[in-house]
Amino acid sequence: MKPILLPVIPNSPCSENQQSLEGDFQLKMFGKYKFIQNVLFKDELITYDGNYQNNQSHSQAFQRHMTEVYAMLRSEFPKGAKLVEVGCGKGSFLEIVRDDGWFCYEGYDEAYEGSDKKIYGRYLNSDDRIEADIVVLRHTLEHIKNPFEFLKMLENIFGDEAFVFIEVPQFNWIEKNKVLFDFTYEHVNYFSTDSLCSLFNEVKSFGDFFGGQYQFCLARLGELNSENWYGLGLTENWSDFNFEEYVSVFNNYVKSLNPKKRIWVWGGATKGVLFLKHLVEYSPSNFEKVEAVIDANPKKQSLFTPSTYLPIISPNDLYSKLKDGDYVVVMNPNYLTEIQNELANNTEAKVDIGAFMAV
Repeated sequence: MKPILLPVIPNSPCSENQQSLEGDFQLKMFGKYKFIQNVLFKDELITYDGNYQNNQSHSQAFQRHMTEVYAMLRSEFPKGAKLVEVGCGKGSFLEIVRDDGWFCYEGYDEAYEGSDKKIYGRYLNSDDRIEADIVVLRHTLEHIKNPFEFLKMLENIFGDEAFVFIEVPQFNWIEKNKVLFDFTYEHVNYFSTDSLCSLFNEVKSFGDFFGGQYQFCLARLGELNSENWYGLGLTENWSDFNFEEYVSVFNNYVKSLNPKKRIWVWGGATKGVLFLKHLVEYSPSNFEKVEAVIDANPKKQSLFTPSTYLPIISPNDLYSKLKDGDYVVVMNPNYLTEIQNELANNTEAKVDIGAFMAV
């Protein structure tokens, strides 16, 4: 694929006059296990600060997902085991851990904003030495340019007997459904099931959840397999990636928007921001029909989408603005039923609602 420009951090909404930063994006494929990476990624462009708002816990569907993940971990470890979440974001998952009381816990993330004294607003470094039975990496490893070296650092920090639970987007799902706007600068890595499990000689368990969009594996840090990841830095070990088929599927979908008069995009996170970025490029006439972006996260409301600068409003603001014949496009099909119910309960306008795809 040819390099393209994408907003660097889609989950950092902008003020009205703030220019968002964009970065070069070009995917390549490494090795026999189908590991995909943006080979033009630059760490120095990424800043996770107070403007970074990736909290999805305002959705009931996502809360159910986090509860499912927690139940899985709870079933694997005895009461009193030490759980450390690396890259814990705003701490939503650790709130579930804390409230249940099964695990002792800690968290680390520079973007943390809360007051829990067991969550530290910093990143780990190679000098840290921390005891843990289970290290949790929920949607962290896809942000790390050299994932194997990062896991080796965690092995040094936590020891080779500690388990690591990794949750990342499932590239097999992206590939099957050809979701163009699931590729984002912020995610330097894209793992298939095979490439994720290839990080280890042996995994205790692995699988998919969240409608197939996410995957996990559980393994000991001492089982890291360097052989599969040798030569990551050599350009001759990388092959081209067919990006055009994703663009083609996106353009075919966009044709279904042609009859629509007014469009509302529900979801101001990565999918929504990238959807709009591609819409303005491939179908500017349909982009002009978009009235606003809806997001339940109050810290995104009254701000604007990176790159496309559309207003982000609350669901309550939307209900009074809807008119008969409006179209609401839901960025994540996992939330479609939840949003259909909200619209049915809060507006009398006869609107159409759909997702880019249904799973």
